[in-house]
Amino acid sequence: MAPPVLSLDKYNSSSVKTPVENENKYTPIPSHFAYFNNPEDSNSLPGDIIPVIDYSLLISEDLDQQTKCVSELGNACREWGFFIVKNHGVSEKLYEDMFEKCEEFNSMSDDEKQEFKMTKGVMDRIRFGSSNNLSSTEIRFWRDYLKMFVHPDFNSPHKPAGFSEILLELSTKQREVMKNLLGGVSKSLEVEESYLHNIVEMDKGMDYFLLNTYPPCPQPELAIGLSPHTDFGIMIMVVSNGVGGLQIQKNGKWFNVDAHRNHLMVNLGDQMEILTNGKYKSAVHRVIVNNKTTRMSLVTSYGPEENNLVVPAPKFVDDNSNPPAYRGMKYGDYFIADQSSTTKAVSTLDLIRI
Repeated sequence: MAPPVLSLDKYNSSSVKTPVENENKYTPIPSHFAYFNNPEDSNSLPGDIIPVIDYSLLISEDLDQQTKCVSELGNACREWGFFIVKNHGVSEKLYEDMFEKCEEFNSMSDDEKQEFKMTKGVMDRIRFGSSNNLSSTEIRFWRDYLKMFVHPDFNSPHKPAGFSEILLELSTKQREVMKNLLGGVSKSLEVEESYLHNIVEMDKGMDYFLLNTYPPCPQPELAIGLSPHTDFGIMIMVVSNGVGGLQIQKNGKWFNVDAHRNHLMVNLGDQMEILTNGKYKSAVHRVIVNNKTTRMSLVTSYGPEENNLVVPAPKFVDDNSNPPAYRGMKYGDYFIADQSSTTKAVSTLDLIRI
């Protein structure tokens, strides 16, 4: 499959070229892409200690295996807010087909993509864009994105041909995986399997799909794909095209996440932290870039029903020893605040901490 075409004019500078176009010439990136002052700030530790969950054991009829897996899942949620899932049952061929259609979308001209650019605001059902502002410093991310709502109403670009059909199949299969993982998280919290799912009305929940594309960067030691942040939602699933770049923060240190093409990378979102009253934390993460290969990731954020007022769940609150740590906020309002913010340092959670 041909790599996606990098549209250079989107970076507001005709001097920006890919490494292939540069050949042996040195071309600095525009200053508004320079995020790191010290190149060593992008360094990370090996991620071989990041928890790996065997999904086949989580749904196994062998109760001993299932119980052991739930315990491992709980430890991952407590210690990392992040874990990798193998043997999840979604076919590698389906992911390959989805990445192929994403490459076809990326290869379309800017004129063809124009109809998908944001018109009304962050609640647009489909929106395409390049290089969001990073806080008030006006530093920009080295990435393109395509975002859309895929549940409870399904939205997708009508081109390229086949994109919508493959995305719908993938979204349906991944949603089943999410439901079982969420059940495992509930059991790890020693509540009934359906507790988290029901309390936020996940059957009517807001699923948000995001294609992130990070083209090769002439100076990857200076630019960033996404700055440190947490995600809105209960649970977020990520699949990459096999190119690394995702880093997870734990105890102030960054760990590099291995990019296996058919593993799900799962992080807990802000609404999980709110629901559990801080028992399980929303994972801080970032994305670095490289100068050789385009990285693509398929990201799905699973959230509550749009009008659900998300507050610390009664099972995790004690007015004496463990009072509520967050104020309630409708999920739709939280989503809008998160996606509209250009000033947040790391997390929209700061808006509602008590």
